[in-house]
Amino acid sequence: MSTRISARFGSWLRLALGALALACDPTNKPESIDSQTNWLRECRIDSQCDESLSCICGVCTTPCNDNTACGALKGTACVTSSDAAAVAQCDGASPAAPGLCMPRCDAAGCPSDQMCVAGVCTPVPQPDAHVSIDTHALHQTLTGFGAAVAYDEAEITSHPQKAALEKTLFADLGLDVLRLRNRYGHTGDDDLTATTALIAAASASLGRAPTLVLTSWSPPATLKQNGAVNCSGNAETCTLTKTAGGAFDYASFASYWRSALDAYAAVGVQADYIGIQNNPNWFPTAPQVGEACIFTPSEANNTITVNGRNITGSYPGYAEAQAATLNALRGFTPMPKVLAPETSDFASVQSYLAALEPTTVDAIAHHLYGVDPENVDLAALAAVGQLAPDKPLFQSEMQADGLGTAMLIHYTTTVENAAAYMQTTLTSSATGPSTNFDALVGLTATDFTIRQPYYAMRHYSLDTDPGWTRVDASSSSSSLLSSAWLAPGADAVTVVLINDGTTDLSAELDFVSGEQPAHSVVSRTVFDGVERGAVLGSLSTGGVLRVPARSIVTVAFTN
Repeated sequence: MSTRISARFGSWLRLALGALALACDPTNKPESIDSQTNWLRECRIDSQCDESLSCICGVCTTPCNDNTACGALKGTACVTSSDAAAVAQCDGASPAAPGLCMPRCDAAGCPSDQMCVAGVCTPVPQPDAHVSIDTHALHQTLTGFGAAVAYDEAEITSHPQKAALEKTLFADLGLDVLRLRNRYGHTGDDDLTATTALIAAASASLGRAPTLVLTSWSPPATLKQNGAVNCSGNAETCTLTKTAGGAFDYASFASYWRSALDAYAAVGVQADYIGIQNNPNWFPTAPQVGEACIFTPSEANNTITVNGRNITGSYPGYAEAQAATLNALRGFTPMPKVLAPETSDFASVQSYLAALEPTTVDAIAHHLYGVDPENVDLAALAAVGQLAPDKPLFQSEMQADGLGTAMLIHYTTTVENAAAYMQTTLTSSATGPSTNFDALVGLTATDFTIRQPYYAMRHYSLDTDPGWTRVDASSSSSSLLSSAWLAPGADAVTVVLINDGTTDLSAELDFVSGEQPAHSVVSRTVFDGVERGAVLGSLSTGGVLRVPARSIVTVAFTN
């Protein structure tokens, strides 16, 4: 178990033991709470409650402004609308009432037909979905969850709230992978000191070094036919330059990569994985402007389709460029692993892999652009996962909103068996024309804002670590997506549930391959509400929990 999870469990256990001690002391038990909580039951309308009570957020209770309004319900307190317990009771939304009269469970515990959620007792709902977890059915080993830092290294390392920002980006997120843009040789952008500072900060915050992926967004301008790093609608020249003899200059491209790795190594940066060209089958169409360099699977002089457009011309081969690069890297130590082909979509992966010598590829990588998270071609995604089942598969670049990110992580890890998922952008400007609301964190000159996708990824990344293994987690509801991850020592299991529907669900968890681990912590984010990564306490005795519509819930189990 990681130090982070052990520390979290230790803190939780101390709180739990303290609460248990108080619960066993009759002097700490609220007056007649057992006899006074028969009114605390589930409801949909007021008529299902006692005459003096109202149905608020699915429970029979009384609205309140302060504790005096709760006098008739002995053992209760006024839980204000801003309290995490009130928000949790209202399935992640702020209640319309100023407060709710609810019995606190931090000291007394709850009756057998109730559960403690965010510090208050609430009725255990009848489950309408069942999730079975089989820790003996093993799948892929996790490399981790992360994001790209293509242009913002200096903005992070020089931010006025540097310490808080770094804690948010790394320790609080549990980030595992940093994807870096190879900026070597880009005049005016090839200072690597900010990169080294960022990696040092990430390692210090995490307590371990993140996995580093180094990819070229574009080779330097001198290696491009258009004489520029950026492209904009110029597909015919947005590609590798040629020698005086008319051949594609693979040798100079390979030399650029060798020089780049030497330069990064000189400042202490050792990439774990490299990808020779990001999005080789894409270029920005005008008026878009961006870094790109087109490579076909193998050298071609014919009509190709890029971004849905047919283009006739001569293009360099990804296979030839990678072969030249690996030849140039002979003798380089430690030799990074090679991921390929990092196409903009997953449909193109097969044609690129077919052109490559299998022994030259250590991990398969692609992006998911053009994919609607709510309409993923799961059969096609599964087929990509079977192209090279002996190699780890990375989803190395994609962005979506909070729920969309959660769903894409689920599908790539459970259907495709991906070992890593990376968001397109770790940080982005929080305001202005370049604002990216799908970045994990938005930056201003003085502050930063956590975006919804951050919480989607955090539900996976915080309570797992590299080396964990995905295990079976099957759901009885098509609207409830489930996955589970087992620690290497089998002493911890993390279950992630996503309700992608519009109806609230109550789920019952069941370990079919053995006893449920002794301890648990439930956290939840409701994307249409205000609840973000809220820690709700431990799972109910019967293993039942609420999963509101358009939400993600993590249950972190430890023995």
